Amino acid sequence: MRKLFIPAVLAAALSAGSAGAQIVTKLSGIQPLEHPSSYAEKFFAEQVSILTNGAIKVENYHNTQLGDAVANVQSVRNGTIGFTVVSASNLNQVVPAMDMLSLPFIFKNEAHFWWYLAQPEAENFVKPLEAKGIKKIAYIDSGSRNLFTQKAVRTPADMKGQKIRVMASPVMVKTMEALGATGVPVAWAELYTALQTGVVDGAENNHPSVVAKKFYEVSKYYTLDEHMRIPDLLVVSTKFYDSLNAQQKAAVMQAGALTQAYMRGAWKISENKDLAELKSKFTQIIEPNKQPFMDAVKPLVLAEAKRLDVEKTVNFILDSGKKF
Repeated sequence: MRKLFIPAVLAAALSAGSAGAQIVTKLSGIQPLEHPSSYAEKFFAEQVSILTNGAIKVENYHNTQLGDAVANVQSVRNGTIGFTVVSASNLNQVVPAMDMLSLPFIFKNEAHFWWYLAQPEAENFVKPLEAKGIKKIAYIDSGSRNLFTQKAVRTPADMKGQKIRVMASPVMVKTMEALGATGVPVAWAELYTALQTGVVDGAENNHPSVVAKKFYEVSKYYTLDEHMRIPDLLVVSTKFYDSLNAQQKAAVMQAGALTQAYMRGAWKISENKDLAELKSKFTQIIEPNKQPFMDAVKPLVLAEAKRLDVEKTVNFILDSGKKF
């Protein structure tokens, strides 16, 4: 008869029953229910419940019900909510060096991106978040970011004078400046209206987000420049995490690992499906020569690496890209 061997940490997590009252906490997300990030958040909550035999219940809130990204980060830090999924860019307000992950074109491709995130260097890089009340559980795929605008963008010259919405990230603002545009931070929940009323001329994001928020209704052109590949992080409040016993902590971390793997598959399916849909939604989808965009931001990458004191890490990423 075959025997099933279960890793000790997972076995301990599976036996983490509810000796006392059930622990209830919240996971706040900013995406609509039909977005793959929301699927991943729901999957995580289910796994936590399974791995703790119901001892921990994670309640899901989507579409900025509990606040935008900035508010969610603060709520995690003060322990008001247990979990959130947030872009690394939005963590620069807590640890400025996190904005390194917003640097344009530092990852050669998707394989390079995920290779880096699996390295000890990446784990050490996010460690300072813990001193600020935030612990990384997993990386959540967020794909590559592309421009959607009212005027066609084929080269950096086409961006001159355009106002492009970005996250509240100094690196993202400066990237738009290097490309000839003006980077304008606008809250995610307000972006559709900002595009509709001309507060901004365009924005940038990934395929699933453009579809979920129907930005093709208020913009005409989609330029597949893939200028950034910024991870989302599934994070837990250290106040909440430290209140758990060892078995419950192991269960939360295992649920995170499972969610990261689940999301990579879900994202790939959604990304391919949504790009196919967008081809019929925009006036035109443009596939530009990326080199002029890369050349325009190269001095910025080096300057920002120095400003953020992450030159060693950036050099590690750029050097490792030669293998991909």
